[in-house]
Amino acid sequence: MKRLALGLALSLCVSTAAVSTTAWADGPALRIATEGAYPPFNLTKPDGTLGGLEVELANALCERMKRTCTIVAQDWDGIIPALVARKYDAIMATMNITPERAKTIAFSNPYMVVPAYFVAASNSGIDGSPQSLKGKTVGAQTSTTHYRYVEKHFGNDVTLRSYDTAGNLLADLKSGRIDAAITTGATASDWVKADASKTLQLVGKPLVDADVFGPGVGVGLRKDDTDLKKAFDAAIASVVQDGTLTRIAAKYVDFTVTP
Repeated sequence: MKRLALGLALSLCVSTAAVSTTAWADGPALRIATEGAYPPFNLTKPDGTLGGLEVELANALCERMKRTCTIVAQDWDGIIPALVARKYDAIMATMNITPERAKTIAFSNPYMVVPAYFVAASNSGIDGSPQSLKGKTVGAQTSTTHYRYVEKHFGNDVTLRSYDTAGNLLADLKSGRIDAAITTGATASDWVKADASKTLQLVGKPLVDADVFGPGVGVGLRKDDTDLKKAFDAAIASVVQDGTLTRIAAKYVDFTVTP
């Protein structure tokens, strides 16, 4: 995914109950934060460990950088403040590179590009157009580029409702408390595939707006960590060029995420 605002929540508590490490130790150890609540990109497994595309990719990048890395879970609202407060060294949590976020943190080069989609009930008559959504209630995860997209393109024509997690967003969509939801294409596709009653569907085309979504998803870093940015950029280029990113992504999504 995924997000626009800077996450002003003051909670900086980082969960370290679920970790993933690499075996390399040629450079300083790194702590990388992910949300652990945005499948298939990052998720928390039933046994409490972290998994998903970005967790596997993070370990691959750490291997290329020859660093020992620990992946930790952090709630989305506090993920940027905790980075700035040096609770960890980097963020890999489907965070789109945007000018607003770049005022506070730095980013690596993009490691992933993920389209967004609207999801609605199959019999809703919603097709993703402004006309079909006018007067409707639309849900988006708070502090995300998806939320910003609806604000920019639909304004007061819709009622925009925010959610702390993608799971809560889906729950309200399925219960009919909202008319449509906006999320990443992969998450939207998973929702539809998992809906045994076939009551949900993707609507409209992939949503594109470079001003809102930026050039892609990047590793969030502190502005003064210029050497770490260079290391991530080189590692990202390596996994893109040799096909490692494509192989990892194919386990989780059915479309290309290569930037």
